[in-house]
Amino acid sequence: MNKFYSLTLLLSFTLLATAFYACDTQITDPGQPGGELPRELSAAEKKLIDADRSFSYDLFRKTVAQQQDDENVVISPISISLALAMTLNGAEDDTYNAMVDALRLSGMERDEINEAFRSLIELLVTVDPEVEMVVANSIWHSDRFDVNTDFIDRMEEYYSAEVHSVDFKDSEIPNRINSWVDRKTEGLITELLDEIDEDRIMYLINALYFKGDWLRQFDPNDTSPADFRLESGETVEVEMMDQKGLFATYFDGDVQMIELPYGDSLFSMSVMMPTDPDMPIDRFVEEKLTYQNLNSWRSNLSADPREATIMLPKFELEYEIEYSNILSAMGMEIAFSDGLADFSGLSESGQGNLVLDEVLHKVFIRVDEEGTEAAAATSVGVMPTSMSPQMIVDRPFLFIIHERESGANLFMGKVKNPVLN
Repeated sequence: MNKFYSLTLLLSFTLLATAFYACDTQITDPGQPGGELPRELSAAEKKLIDADRSFSYDLFRKTVAQQQDDENVVISPISISLALAMTLNGAEDDTYNAMVDALRLSGMERDEINEAFRSLIELLVTVDPEVEMVVANSIWHSDRFDVNTDFIDRMEEYYSAEVHSVDFKDSEIPNRINSWVDRKTEGLITELLDEIDEDRIMYLINALYFKGDWLRQFDPNDTSPADFRLESGETVEVEMMDQKGLFATYFDGDVQMIELPYGDSLFSMSVMMPTDPDMPIDRFVEEKLTYQNLNSWRSNLSADPREATIMLPKFELEYEIEYSNILSAMGMEIAFSDGLADFSGLSESGQGNLVLDEVLHKVFIRVDEEGTEAAAATSVGVMPTSMSPQMIVDRPFLFIIHERESGANLFMGKVKNPVLN
C-alpha cells in the first residue's frame, strides 16, 4: 500500500468580528456574489445524500481504525458509493438487501437510488462553473460472460457508463483500464490495476476528478517554512502559505473548524482538529467524527464575516486501499461470500455463482497557493465463486472536501505525520 507524499496543513488566524455562516449562507467576501444551487434537491436526492453522509463517516472511521498508528488516510466516499451503487444493480435478494443496508440506503427502491445518483452527478458536475468536476463510470466485462442487457441499459441510462467487452486473458487489458482511469483523472491516477485474473467476470469502475481554485488564493511570495508538531512530540518543517480573508469558523469544547471555499463558494474544504491538543487524532475520529456532530458543527459555523489570518502549507498525497474486509464489517459480508452472494442480475441467464472479490480504491490530492486538484478511482471486481479565538493546526488533523449545499462528501482525510513517505 502506498502512503502519502508530503502533507501538512496549518491554520493560524485571529477573529475580529461576530458569528458567521449557517449551512445555507454564502461564504464570500462582502459584495461578492455567492454560489447557489440552480434548483431544489429532490426528495430522493435528499435521502441519498443523507444516507451517503452516514456511510461516509462510518467508512472513514473504520478505515482509520485499521491503519497503522503513524499512517495518513484519504478516501473519496462518493467514488466508492458510485462504484457500489452500480454493483447494486446486479445484486438480488439477501445480497441486495445487505448492500443497501451497508450503503445506508434502506427505504429507497433500486430505481429511486439510480435516479437520485444520476441527478446528483449532473448537479455536482455543473453546479459551480468555477470548479472543474468530472465523474466517469465504466463497465469492463468478459467477452465470455453473457451479461444481462437490462443491467447494461441501467448502467448507461443512470450512470452514463462506458461498456467494454474484453478478453481478460489478454495481458493488455490492465493497460487499457489504467489508460481509461488516467484520462478521466487528468493523469493524477495512472495505475489502478496491476494485473487481472483471467477468470475475472467484470470490473465496475468509477473515476472522479476535482479541480478548484480557492475563492481567495494565496500569494506564493508569502509562503515560508514552519514547524508541524507530531503526536510523538517531534516537529517537521513544512512550506507554509499565508493570507488574510473572511472565513467561516467554529470552536467548541470538542472541535476547532474552518471552511476554505473554492470557486463560487459551493465547494469547500473543512479543516478540523480536536480542541484538546492532547487528544490523539484517531480517538477524535472514533469518538467525535459522526454524522450528528458534523451536522451540528456545520450548522454552527459563524453567521457573520470574520477576518482571519490563514497559514496553510502546500501538500501532495496519495493513498490506496482494498475495502472488502471493511465493507464486510459494515454489513456486506454476503457479497464477498462464496455460495451465498447473489449477483444473478449481472447475467442474462441469471447465473448465480458470482461473488465480489475486491473493492480497490485509490486517491490523489494536491493543495497549493491556487487551490486543490484531486482524483479518485474505485473498482469493484466480480469473480466466479470459488478570545480572539486562535486555531493553529500544527498537530494531527482531519479534512473534508464537500459540496456545501447538497452536503455530498468528495474527499476525507486524516493527517498524523505530514512528511510521511
